[in-house]
This record gives sequence, structure tokens and C-alpha cells, in this order.
Amino acid sequence: MKHDNQRDVGESETLQACRQRCAWLAEQNDALETQLGLLRMDQQSGGHIQRRLLPVHPRTLNGVRFDYWLAPSLYLSGDFLGYQRYSHRYSAFYFADVSGHGASSAFVTVLLKYLFTRWLQLWNGEHPENLPAEWLAELNRELQDTDIGKYATLFVGVIDHDTRTLHYSLGAQMPMPVLTFGTEVERLAGEGMPVGLFPDTAYPVLSRSLPPDFMLWLCSDGVLECLPGDTLEARLGELEQLLRDSTTLEQLRDRLTRASPSVDLTRVPDETSDDRQALPDDLTIMMVSGFGHAD
Repeated sequence: MKHDNQRDVGESETLQACRQRCAWLAEQNDALETQLGLLRMDQQSGGHIQRRLLPVHPRTLNGVRFDYWLAPSLYLSGDFLGYQRYSHRYSAFYFADVSGHGASSAFVTVLLKYLFTRWLQLWNGEHPENLPAEWLAELNRELQDTDIGKYATLFVGVIDHDTRTLHYSLGAQMPMPVLTFGTEVERLAGEGMPVGLFPDTAYPVLSRSLPPDFMLWLCSDGVLECLPGDTLEARLGELEQLLRDSTTLEQLRDRLTRASPSVDLTRVPDETSDDRQALPDDLTIMMVSGFGHAD
């Protein structure tokens, strides 16, 4: 009888301990859900602010049309871009992919926008061929000085609308920008080191004359993940074929969706949804076309 009482007491204590453990786990789970909810709200707010920093689109500058489509992998994006008129003769633009994801990468995109605006304000309007390379070198120093462990791949261009020339520089841009005109498809030439990774890096000074009916396409590397092919070159070939057949962003998105049925690129994700499906990577497409569009 004594042993039965001891067993009952032991079982009662075990049951009580289990209940206490379950209550503690439920409390911890509630706290975790609260923290995740706050983090989600912060990410959504940050994403909203980041989208407000992007330029109005589509927009025409000096007869050249700029348009883009950007979808972050979740809420915040490491992809970013900008374009701005400097004068009746020059306009400038950039296309960037910051390493990593989330808040730290998004903060770097804010720095990019600030430096791009300051860069144009300080420019005296001379030697446009040198401007992109000089800005990349300056940005490389800025990222090195911040010591946050971030780098970026970038393409920077200045369009001379009088001579119809694109002056540009780049830092490890992948895939390379593609120029299409008529039935021609051409990867722009050049190569450069990532921006913010190595000190005292020099960037190439490059130029390309622009046909009257040109379309310049810039895509982030996340786009390549939507394409079939076992090698990088195979996917680049698929992308170039899609660009050859596309004259608008909408057409390119439709074709990318058909190439990757698991990713719906025809709609903009709902950034406010708690259960929105994350994309495999940030996806960004920018199209620059002209000349002759009405401002």
C-alpha cells in the first residue's frame, strides 16, 4: 500500500511537471510569435520606405524612356536602381545588386541613392566618359570605410543625348546588360571588380554608340534562376532569346513566367500579406529605350 501511495505521488509530480513545462512552452511560443510579428512589421515598413526611394516609372528623360520592375525576395531588397536628368544633354542611371538580403543590404541601397544624387550635384558637366568609373571608385571607398562587410555589383551609365552615346562603367555586373536593336542582340563589353570588396580598385571607362531605336536591358542575377539550363552560358542564351522577342517589360515577364511556371512574375507580390510566398531571389528588370519619346 505504501508503495502504491509513493507511485501515485510520483506520477502526480510528473504530471504536474509536464503541465508546467507545457505552460512554459506555450508562453515561450506566444513570445516568439509576438517577436516575429514585430519583425515582420519592421520589414514591411522598411520595404515600404525602400519602394518610396525608387524613381517614378515609367519616365522619359530627354527623349529616352526608363522603366523597371522590381520584386524583392520577401520584403526588403538588395536590388536597387535610379535614373536622373542632369541637363538637356545628359542623363545618368545605375543598376545595383547588393550582396545578401534583408535590412543590412537594404540600408546600402539608401547609401547608393544618396551618393548618386550627390555625385550628379557635384559634377561640372565635363568629361562624361570618366564619370561612371570615377563614381564606382568613390562608392568602392565609401563601402570600404563603412566596414559592414557588404559589396555590390553595379552598372552605371551616362547618356549623351546630343551624340547618342552611352558612357558606362561596371563592377562585376551579371548578367551583362544586353542591347537590342532591330534583330540584333548584343551584350555590352567590359568587366570590372565588385564594388566595396577590394581597396583602391580602378573601374573601366567604356562607351557605346546607341542606335535610334535601341533597347537596353538590365537584369539582376535572380532572373537567371527563372530560366532553364544546366550552365550559366545556357541560361544567358535563354535570356538573350527572350530579350530578342520582347519589346516591353510585360512581354518579358510573361515569357519568364512561362519559362519558370513555379514563379508567377505577372503579378506584384502583396508586401503586406503575412503568408506571401518568398521568391528564390530578388528579381529586377530595367529597360532603357529611345530615342524620340515625348518627355
